[in-house]
Amino acid sequence: MKRFGNDMVNPEAEMDALHLFRMRLHLLIIMVKARLEGYPVGRFRKEAVLENASLLHQETLRIDIRLPGSKSSNHLLKERVKLLSVMATAMISDEYPLGVHRRAAVLDNIESIVATVFPKQDFTLFHDILKAA
Repeated sequence: MKRFGNDMVNPEAEMDALHLFRMRLHLLIIMVKARLEGYPVGRFRKEAVLENASLLHQETLRIDIRLPGSKSSNHLLKERVKLLSVMATAMISDEYPLGVHRRAAVLDNIESIVATVFPKQDFTLFHDILKAA
């Protein structure tokens, strides 16, 4: 599995809850961006998004997110992650219209999360993989 965070961390060390949370968040961001770009949403991708969004929402309630330079958990970040989980769940349904304002709200939320949690990360979509639903 691809590890995120400090490069000085021992790659053989076990992943902790925060590391797993960040990986799930990264995956959800990629899935939401793919949906915004019009990639197909098949049964397996839909199930993956719904499960991942649900797990992230639950973990946000329990996890203590400590950011670099911060001595306490970031309440606003937790609320943004919960909002992204709800947005992803709604977006994955077939009846959810993605108008200009909703699209802008989702992208704004993602941009804020990425700037806080993954400031140096590149969120490139793998177009060949995403074409298959």
